[in-house]
Amino acid sequence: MAIIRIYKYVLDGDVEKVYRYTIPNLESLNVQYNTPISPMPLPEEDADENILVKIEGNSASIDIDWTLAHNDYTIDSHNHTCNFEEWTSEFGSKQSPAQILVVKTGDGRGKFDPIAAPPTRADVEPLTFRDMDEDTRQPSKQISMFRKYFESKSLNNDYLITIEDEVGGYGIATEPTRWYGSISQMSFSISGSSPIVWRARINFFVGNVITVFDSDSPESPQSLSGNTYTGDGTLNSGVANNLSPWLERHVMKVRFKDPTSFGATDANEVEIMYRKEGKLNWTSVRYDIETDTGASQSVNALTKINNVLDSDHDYYVVYLPSSKENLAGADNYNLTSGGLFNTTAYQDSTTPPANSGTAIPAELSLSDDKYYTVKVHFRNTSGDGGFSQDTAQTKKNPT
Repeated sequence: MAIIRIYKYVLDGDVEKVYRYTIPNLESLNVQYNTPISPMPLPEEDADENILVKIEGNSASIDIDWTLAHNDYTIDSHNHTCNFEEWTSEFGSKQSPAQILVVKTGDGRGKFDPIAAPPTRADVEPLTFRDMDEDTRQPSKQISMFRKYFESKSLNNDYLITIEDEVGGYGIATEPTRWYGSISQMSFSISGSSPIVWRARINFFVGNVITVFDSDSPESPQSLSGNTYTGDGTLNSGVANNLSPWLERHVMKVRFKDPTSFGATDANEVEIMYRKEGKLNWTSVRYDIETDTGASQSVNALTKINNVLDSDHDYYVVYLPSSKENLAGADNYNLTSGGLFNTTAYQDSTTPPANSGTAIPAELSLSDDKYYTVKVHFRNTSGDGGFSQDTAQTKKNPT
């Protein structure tokens, strides 16, 4: 018998959560692939000469219908008899060995993979899903659970539908059939002829959720680049990597330019985020910005390098990490009185940065031999602007 499950990913502060619902009493499953093509018949020609015009991309949708019934499970049994289950990173970190949520192998968009487990992923532990705290035995409660936990409320929400069976026709439990996308509609109905039977229906679109930014918000930063540097006193391929400002650490230099438009109001801050390969959560640092290089500068606002002889002229430049890896950095971290990133302080663990009065910890380092994705966006009073993104790999430490 095939098992159909719906997963939802949520980032609640620093805690990752995955909600899972197992569909009981399936009535129908409809998978539809759409290839929009418009006919343009020519006058005085037969049907064979009809011109087919394709100006739109393809799409896919999934419709699932099922019956909600009383689910007479034992509360807190955690034996997968409850249809509503969850996993959190707080719970996973306390397990032995620890459980972490990873990105699907080979997925460049960073899709979460709650199914990853040996033998397909020998490097991770399978996630242990537990019953949700609420009593969901009654159909009326199940309906409210969908609105509370499975309604799409954020661009950071991600959804996955899986189908698995014991014989592998749809795929085994560790490698089922998958569709990533988002729920577009949930409906629940009851009829007078059958007043105790609730019928549920979900419409699901396959794809990636984005938004259309308001014209009042900033455009994406221009010319974003992330370059990694490493420091080690030994030779790496014949080259000593102990040059400043990355002494004995793996760091990423991030530089970017103003967007083509700041929107209706001038941008007042910028957020720089990064994450390591295989991770879902982003680590960020926020800077107030001064876009006018001729204005008075301070340690409380990042500005652009204004030196035509410098290769970074007209760029905002910062280095990552700004705190221990995976911990958010302090606002306006490590700026000079001129509003530039203090590379002198950052390279020397004994020199206090201008705005904090504490030394740069030597453990401010990224992991070696890993890919990191960085993305940057400006923000003004109208909200967040468009993102720019880049990826770089740290070097492998010499042995």
